Amino acid sequence: MTPEVLAATRLPGAWVDSPLLAVGAGLLLLACLVRSVRRRPRGRWVLASVVAAVVVAATTANALTGYVPTAQAARFLVTGDLPGGRVVSFRLGAPDLDVAATTVHVQLPRGYAEHPDRRYPVVVLLPGSPGRSTDWFAAGGAARTVDALTDARLLPPVLVVTPDMDPDLLGAGSDTECLDLPGGPQWETYLYRDLVPGVDRRFRTLARPSSRLLGGESAGGFCALDQGLRHRDVWGPLLALEPFGDPGPAVRGELSAAAFAAASPARYLPTVVVPAPVPVFLGTGTGAPERAGTDELARLVAARGWPLERRDVPGGHTWTTARELLPYGLTFAGRYLDAG
Repeated sequence: MTPEVLAATRLPGAWVDSPLLAVGAGLLLLACLVRSVRRRPRGRWVLASVVAAVVVAATTANALTGYVPTAQAARFLVTGDLPGGRVVSFRLGAPDLDVAATTVHVQLPRGYAEHPDRRYPVVVLLPGSPGRSTDWFAAGGAARTVDALTDARLLPPVLVVTPDMDPDLLGAGSDTECLDLPGGPQWETYLYRDLVPGVDRRFRTLARPSSRLLGGESAGGFCALDQGLRHRDVWGPLLALEPFGDPGPAVRGELSAAAFAAASPARYLPTVVVPAPVPVFLGTGTGAPERAGTDELARLVAARGWPLERRDVPGGHTWTTARELLPYGLTFAGRYLDAG
């Protein structure tokens, strides 16, 4: 990938998640606190200090996570609308699986309406947990990255699908790690039984595993690797960004030891039965806590002799890292995506 292509994937005006914004908010808070001590009446300055403290907390969290990089991303998170009208949405749920109807966003390839006979591969990107279907377009910069790679002929024209996974931001126990939990929501079944055919019915897709890429970030990265390995009749190339090798403590108490191991790529990768080699991209940040585990996953994939790319970029476990990795991951996986 050339520097020019990489530059084209980067979001313009990505200043909203700058640490300088948090520093500026901190200085504003300090000024308000000083005023509240020295000035009369104090009420308005105390109120200003409270507001400034909220701004400090929000900008600091955003600087640490990179969740809202641009003003346009903030707008999309609120409205669900991107300029150009190429991101559409529909509602999909599965009451029998205890999965409530949530929003699925889909970016159509350029020229989709002008070529009614053409069918397209599908890229499904899963968010982390908690995660919303807006995340990959707002925080992950997926729309710009896919367009830039398509223009450079590093990725064929594709539909990009981003479902909700754990949209209950405040609800306890909402993190399912995309698994079928005993007595709980059955997200694993929902993904292959409802989401995939739901997209195929609504859009002109190439409805076959080799034309269906599954990727994700953080918990979504684990989901992509786990679901992609265990459902080879559904998924093609796999893109796991900032992944973990097992479902983690969020669901450990929900599963038996055997079920936990059966859903842990770090455990079953040496013996999982697949009909053909699985192309896998694994990427994380140089300072991310999962880096050693990602190295081990890469070792296990390499031992199987499968196509593999393992890449680090500077950073921690953040959306900034995911944005930096996405162009590399899609370029790798795109080589193995059947575009018809």
